[in-house]
Amino acid sequence: MKKLLFIILVSSLAVSAVAAPEPLELENRGIEAMAAGDYARAEEIFRDLIELRPESFVGHYNLGAALSMRGEADASIKAMSTALALGFTDKAQLLRDPDLETFRGTDFFGQLMSQWGELIEARRQGDLDTVRPLIKETLESRTDEDLRLELLSAHDETATDQAHAELSMLADWAVGEVFTGLADHPLDDLPWIMVVLPDRTGFMSWAVTVFGPGVQGSISSVGGAYEHQQRRLVAQDLGATLRHEFIHVLHWRDMNRLGQAHAPWVQEGLASLVEDYDTEGDDPVPVPSWRTNIVKRMLDVHRLPRIEELAVIEMQSFTAKRPLAQYAQARTIMLYLLERGLLDDFYARYTANYDDDPSGYDSLLAVLDYEPEELEQAYRAWIAELVTVAETGSDLTATLGIEIENGTDGVAVTGLPGNARSRTGLRLGSVITHIEGRPTRDLFEFIRVLGQYGPGDTVTLHHRRGRVHSSSEVELLAR
Repeated sequence: MKKLLFIILVSSLAVSAVAAPEPLELENRGIEAMAAGDYARAEEIFRDLIELRPESFVGHYNLGAALSMRGEADASIKAMSTALALGFTDKAQLLRDPDLETFRGTDFFGQLMSQWGELIEARRQGDLDTVRPLIKETLESRTDEDLRLELLSAHDETATDQAHAELSMLADWAVGEVFTGLADHPLDDLPWIMVVLPDRTGFMSWAVTVFGPGVQGSISSVGGAYEHQQRRLVAQDLGATLRHEFIHVLHWRDMNRLGQAHAPWVQEGLASLVEDYDTEGDDPVPVPSWRTNIVKRMLDVHRLPRIEELAVIEMQSFTAKRPLAQYAQARTIMLYLLERGLLDDFYARYTANYDDDPSGYDSLLAVLDYEPEELEQAYRAWIAELVTVAETGSDLTATLGIEIENGTDGVAVTGLPGNARSRTGLRLGSVITHIEGRPTRDLFEFIRVLGQYGPGDTVTLHHRRGRVHSSSEVELLAR
């Protein structure tokens, strides 16, 4: 899944962002100047960055840091005020950044801290005003104080409630099993997250703004993104994209809490882990998926990279060069840890030893108690034994006997040959959202779930047509 505009804490010296090559080059040069103690040069570079990207708070924040290190309190206040006005809302970063010592000594900073709640509320209202136009007609909204998020949806009331409930379930699992430090972390100082599930027109408008006009010809390949600068998650489907990006929301909260920027394989592996799951009680249980199929195929043709190679790939390369393979391997490693009951131990060790092990590879070896070659052998043997998951209709032994395509909240019925209409209770335009209560939000998920049943089995389909939700019992046919 494509992602854009990550804010990455490159060091304690400054904030940087994934951007076009020229701005990124300027940011890196400015950060290098800061590290070398050449604050006058850093100031020049960050002013050039502001001219190039005046709408981003990144250059203003970094300029404020450079001016603070030069002892220019008033000028630092001016730059930081602009960064705050443009959306900077990371209180923890303000408090721990050593480059802001002069800035923190000003009366302005004391007033800012005392009025932080008002600033966060103003930002919340401003962000709501910004994202509401992405939904042109019927708007469903939910305010979640516990998750500190605003959910705005173009889907109907039932679908919106289901999406909200799923986010709550994923948050309970992620905070309970991985980001455990968030359980006791106060929310009052955190910015609100905008979760937007727009209609197609709104999604197109947003995608063009984020990815550029060229995205219009390939909009179906863009599921959405979490823009951490804007604290905004936009997804055009209620399935894998929404789940994936929501884990990014929680992970970034934890990284901000810790002052860390985790390795891409850790970020994307954790986010991809919940794309496909079954449930036990109220808990999601990640399972093998089409992504683990990719890893199995790479192993079969002897093209599976070593884990230590994956661990050091930087974000731009991770998302641009063979991303399907790299996302697949990252997810599979996380599933490997999860099945051994070591996912929480890995994350705890990694975050505790992050300064010495930014890639996470040493922490992985430590929690599994393996040497590098032992890890590769055990991991590959486990992959070889993983079940191959149904990915296409030809992989199924049983079928509904209908024609379908991807929708935004399920799979849409496009054909009902023979007596399929009376046999299934479906109509053209119906959208199947669940089988036996298990989500089927896209074709991959639908086929994976259906692949666990055989001919003659009777399943309960949950589906909607328009804004009317219903269910029907269907006996599966042999393919």
